[in-house]
Amino acid sequence: MQRVTRDRIQYAFDRHPPAVLRVAPGEVVEIETEDSRTGQTRTPETTTAEYVKSLRSKGVYHGNPVTGPLWVEGAAPGDVLAVRLHAMECDTLGYFGYWPFIYHLQDWFSEPVTRLVEIRDGAVSFTMQTKAGPHRVRIPTRPMAGCIGTAPDLEVPTTAQAGRYGGNLDVPEVCPGSVVYLPVSVPGGYLYVGDCHPYQGDGELSGCEMRSLMRLSVEVRPGWRLGQSCVRIETATHLVTVGVGSPAEAAQWQAIRDMIVWLEERHGWSKEDARMLLALTGDVRPGQMLVTPYTMRLCVAKEHLPAGSGCGA
Repeated sequence: MQRVTRDRIQYAFDRHPPAVLRVAPGEVVEIETEDSRTGQTRTPETTTAEYVKSLRSKGVYHGNPVTGPLWVEGAAPGDVLAVRLHAMECDTLGYFGYWPFIYHLQDWFSEPVTRLVEIRDGAVSFTMQTKAGPHRVRIPTRPMAGCIGTAPDLEVPTTAQAGRYGGNLDVPEVCPGSVVYLPVSVPGGYLYVGDCHPYQGDGELSGCEMRSLMRLSVEVRPGWRLGQSCVRIETATHLVTVGVGSPAEAAQWQAIRDMIVWLEERHGWSKEDARMLLALTGDVRPGQMLVTPYTMRLCVAKEHLPAGSGCGA
């Protein structure tokens, strides 16, 4: 099995670097991912507020490294990549933290916080040293990839951004068992993935960062088309469309419109039919809400869809 190591990283969804791996459609490959700070805060000495602040004081700060690009044989502009996530192994060490300014809490907190966590036996464990005494928290792992995308044909967006190409989505449905549909804009697709988490809550208020080992495969879907949302995702139980925009309402509207189009395409429905189903069962949830543009997703449970319907974009 081919494998890409975590040192083969970029900080943009860029069409210019040489591909780190060429993969055949359907071939399962292993991808190592780096954590969101490129491994710079993995010891107690490098989690102090002073050290963390120094990361941003040395010049331009690059976060969210992604492994890639992967060249997919036969992928041509106008096609769609169907990226199937087979498995994701969590590292045993992770971290969580926050910058006060991101949620406009500077009046309460003056320093950034970073804490290391243990990831073992299917859970993230951490003991808070509270004013009332120690409080131990144990959260089950739900591993997911925060960043996944293909290279656009003109722009070179950083891994902090999101768009129709994918990017910094931070939606929990990009997880083992899911298929992520991405547009192909350049020959080979130029697929990138990274910024993995052992779990993450809606809106990215909660969650931890980690290194990971992923196993995935990619199929090429010639002639398929995606709507105006950045990606579509199919899980075992749901269809998911992801919208990108600012304000967040714009991302929500985009996700709703694309789900209507997707239901039309899958089931031969009218737009009125699709909107009626969303009025009964649609579920809008925030994705990445830390930096603009934001992501919002619309989830529709397959149990409410016609029996025997096929999968696909």
